[in-house]
Amino acid sequence: MGGVGEERRSLPPTSTEAVPVFEYEAADRTGALSRGRLEAQDQGDLIVRLRAQGRVVVAVRPAGSGLAGGVDFGPAVARLRLSFRRLSSGVGLTTLVLFTGQLAAMLGGGLHLVRVLTALAAEQANKHFKKVLEEVRATVTAGTTFADALDRHPHVFNRLYVAVVRAGEVSGSLPVVLETLTGYLEKAAHLRRKVITAVAYPGFVLTVALAILFAMIVWIVPIFQGVYARANAQLPAPTRLLLAVSSTAREYTALSLLLVLLVTALLYVLIQSDEGRRVFDRLKLAVPLFGPLIQKALMARTCRTLSVLLSSGIPLIEAMETVARVAGNQVVEDALAEATRRMRDGGTIAEALRQTGVVPGLVVQLVATGEETGTLPAMLAKAAVYYEQQVDSAVATLSTLIEPIMIVVMGSLAGAVIFALYLPIFTLGQAIRGGVR
Repeated sequence: MGGVGEERRSLPPTSTEAVPVFEYEAADRTGALSRGRLEAQDQGDLIVRLRAQGRVVVAVRPAGSGLAGGVDFGPAVARLRLSFRRLSSGVGLTTLVLFTGQLAAMLGGGLHLVRVLTALAAEQANKHFKKVLEEVRATVTAGTTFADALDRHPHVFNRLYVAVVRAGEVSGSLPVVLETLTGYLEKAAHLRRKVITAVAYPGFVLTVALAILFAMIVWIVPIFQGVYARANAQLPAPTRLLLAVSSTAREYTALSLLLVLLVTALLYVLIQSDEGRRVFDRLKLAVPLFGPLIQKALMARTCRTLSVLLSSGIPLIEAMETVARVAGNQVVEDALAEATRRMRDGGTIAEALRQTGVVPGLVVQLVATGEETGTLPAMLAKAAVYYEQQVDSAVATLSTLIEPIMIVVMGSLAGAVIFALYLPIFTLGQAIRGGVR
């Protein structure tokens, strides 16, 4: 596969020196190039280790960052670039599902691949995707395999897509594999819509609530501030705090917005780094209500992906390596990568997954049954169906709970502002009543 991988190995306990990090390019048995980083004593050690994995080193050089364990912004820059290309292309999952289904049907009808790509490119409404298909067709016409041609456009076709297509080409069953891939993409799109629906509603409501709160602080609070200034009243602490926040927001509105944008951009860049993404993904799994939903969705996606890869004829180790790079959560990806390393050392997949502590016991039991009976893809598909049903149930529960929670949150924010605004009026009233007596 032409994916970009990254490998690191912990230092020996007795060593006090940093192990050098090297960047490499290597070709596997199929000729596909991959790039990555690896710790090694020297370049010779790196070459020997990669050869032991069946890969031929094409290029190797010291990495720009000399120390292991620091925050590496190389992956962050690559992810930012890839995310920007994906957003600017406008090629969504729905477009990819339609293309894959049409491709499978036309190839299954006996049409030549180049002719199919020509027809699909001509009918494509998305100009960027049309250009990508034309480039893929030209690359295939020049003699490159279909998988390698797709691998040149990672912002449209991810590692999973390329791996499945490569397996279909090698086995001579590309139409069948593409039909399986179409079904997988349809289920992935459905699952994504479910999760986005569950998360988007409270996010939208909270954004509206904050916008209303900001409007109250900027436009309504100053009216009360003028009234209290003319009354020359002694204001309580909550009111003074609210007036100070209002004055700051009005005087430094542009600076505040700029600061918020800068902090948001900095956080986004940090999240794109390996360590930042790992921390953020761990926090997502720990969020009340939404954490369990995200975990179920991740398990559904992981099981479904591994089932599709194995059904396509991809070897188990290679399939695990692919899933470990496309799981969608760094915590899960790290666990799957560790499980893959244990499997290389001779362990079973069920035991390797159990030792990660991340994969639920249900999945481990189904995997163990699949290994014993030779029905691992089917068992993984059953696990995926189970967790997809759990996602549906969790979304329904969240929809019931989130509305009252949002009402309480919005009411609390607005109530706090109103309480701070009207508190001086109650104080003045008590003072007037005391003076009359």
